[in-house]
Amino acid sequence: MKKLLVILFVLGISTQLFANISAKQVVGKWKYAIEIDQGAMTGVLKFVEKEGKLTGEVTTEDGSMFTMTKVELKEGNTLYFEVKPEYEVIKVTLKIEGKKFKGNGSTYEGEFPITGEKTE
Repeated sequence: MKKLLVILFVLGISTQLFANISAKQVVGKWKYAIEIDQGAMTGVLKFVEKEGKLTGEVTTEDGSMFTMTKVELKEGNTLYFEVKPEYEVIKVTLKIEGKKFKGNGSTYEGEFPITGEKTE
């Protein structure tokens, strides 16, 4: 009986360690903040699920809106997406921890840190 309890306990812990985020956990609005040389930029990431796939859009603090061209859930609670404003591609990788995230974005000019949290 003790062995069974120990095995169940270990399985319970390891399941959480290897659990990945689901589309349901990502769907919604997330406030973001980016630190760049010119200062902080903020806005909202909005994710929706359509026909079994995640899609989304980025709204900047000045009201500009950009559609995400690629959204992927990856192992280790990682979310990846791309945005193509004008002639460049911005690649963003976020590590989601509960209702918060942190990660990096990159363009041909370099990388920048990004943080945020889900709004209710």
